[in-house]
Amino acid sequence: MNDREIYETLGAMAQDLMDLSETAESLIGETALRTAAATLAGTAKAIHDHVLSGSEH
Repeated sequence: MNDREIYETLGAMAQDLMDLSETAESLIGETALRTAAATLAGTAKAIHDHVLSGSEH
């Protein structure tokens, strides 16, 4: 799996979790799903910013 595929997969997973959060039966479940979605989205953004944009560190 290359970096672009990882970025796209993490983004899709984040969206799926956010969608699931809308169906959660409790505030705790909703918060857990939204937190997980935000974590994956942040990881995808980091991959995009540092790898796919051509930045070198």
